[in-house]
Amino acid sequence: MASGTLVSRVLGMLRASLQVAAISTGLSANIWSTANTLPNIIYLLLAGGVINAVLVPQITKSLKHADGGKAYTDRLLTLAMSLLIIVTVVFVVCAPLIYHLYDHQASGDRLELGTTFALICLPQILFYGIYALFGQVLNARGQFGWFMWSPALANVIAIAGLVAFLVTVPNYGDDGPPVGVWDTKMIWLLAGSATIGIMVQALCLVIPLWRGGYRYTPDFKWRGVGLGSASKVALWAFAAVILQQLGLLLTTNVLNTQPNGEPGKAAQEPAFLLFMLPHSLVTVSLVTALFTAMARAANVRNHALVRRDLRHGLRLTAVATVPCTVGAFILGFPLVGALFGSGKEWAIGSFMVAMMLGLAPFGLCVLVQRVFYAYEDAKTPFKMQLVCTAIAAVITLGCLFLPNKYMGVGIGLSLTISNLVQGVIGFRWLQGKVGRIMIQDVVQTYVRLFVAALIAGVVTLPLVLGVELVSSGRIGAIAALVLGGSLFLVIYVFFGRRFHVREIEDLVAPVTRRVGRLARR
Repeated sequence: MASGTLVSRVLGMLRASLQVAAISTGLSANIWSTANTLPNIIYLLLAGGVINAVLVPQITKSLKHADGGKAYTDRLLTLAMSLLIIVTVVFVVCAPLIYHLYDHQASGDRLELGTTFALICLPQILFYGIYALFGQVLNARGQFGWFMWSPALANVIAIAGLVAFLVTVPNYGDDGPPVGVWDTKMIWLLAGSATIGIMVQALCLVIPLWRGGYRYTPDFKWRGVGLGSASKVALWAFAAVILQQLGLLLTTNVLNTQPNGEPGKAAQEPAFLLFMLPHSLVTVSLVTALFTAMARAANVRNHALVRRDLRHGLRLTAVATVPCTVGAFILGFPLVGALFGSGKEWAIGSFMVAMMLGLAPFGLCVLVQRVFYAYEDAKTPFKMQLVCTAIAAVITLGCLFLPNKYMGVGIGLSLTISNLVQGVIGFRWLQGKVGRIMIQDVVQTYVRLFVAALIAGVVTLPLVLGVELVSSGRIGAIAALVLGGSLFLVIYVFFGRRFHVREIEDLVAPVTRRVGRLARR
């Protein structure tokens, strides 16, 4: 799973870098970023949280049925896909209103371009939904790999579109193409390739489902199948996602108040992509596997096993989240310079570093929420999200009073603070459900990893500064990133092992085994 996520995220970084090269981070880029985010926002609002909260626990229980859960799964998928088709059609029809909701300053050519992008991108809602539905069925059946690998296909197709854009469209400088110059070819190369990529990402999951022995048969007999408990969980999960998206709506509109040239929505997108990379590589891969195991344990009320899996997940995720948080302060700006070119370091890098402070709390929130979902409790995650959204909203509104240069930093810190408070409160509530969770070993692991990362950072900083003094621009950033990153990683792993953090071996061992097998060939 991690290898699939790594390939997908590396391709995602390349895609983001090519996008900045093609349309920069100016007004047109903000319009595109807002429009292309809409299908993901709407999918998450209407189905994403519901699918993640409901499907794995429900399908895991249905596997005990005489037919292996096929009838239940068929009806659940048929109901969900029917709703997704209806929702997609409605939102495509309402594209101008939806876009204007997220860019309230849009009018004239700006609104027309945003609406056109939205019309092409909004069909992604259906395919995001199909991807999540098929993926969760695969996860419940213990087939994890394809779900993490298929996004790589979407990135490959989007990259092909961006390369074609770069080859056939003139370069318009640091501010990107003006709003008034976009023609049909430019629009379809950018938006069309993105939508086709999401479609392929979803439909390719039919292959592992077929190979795994599951043959989907549409079944519209929804009454009496036992969807009542699922609907109760789904309603609370839906309410939580509404809160989350209201917060995102506020953040998007605040960022879209930024004047051209200042860090806005187009800077947030690559910064968030960088923030999500370590989370996706380790936390998401672990949670995907642990969630199925925790759902089985929760189904028979084996609280001790659930507590053990949670603690194990917290320790393992720390191996990635702790060094990435520390390393962001040393290598974050060279990373941005290497990926997106000189001149983008502050706009994207400051945003990313502020968010990286909340990487570990974000992982805690995700793990705690999944434990509640394993017990088919979506009400408590709703309360967690209420706390998170309220805190983030207050801080985000306060960012309107910051200088434009520091707005991204303020909004990044709002995510960090809100996730920290949400994670701590959610963890305390969780102990009321599963009993006291002994976290001494978790705290010890975090402290040891932090010290190892701090030593690595102190040693690496002079090297990074020295390289940047000798060589500037993109070449200097790449050199600082490669040399500094290699040194940081070696020192971190060395001291992590010296401090007897066994979780480093747990994550490194599968990689070294595979490398060893390849070498022997």
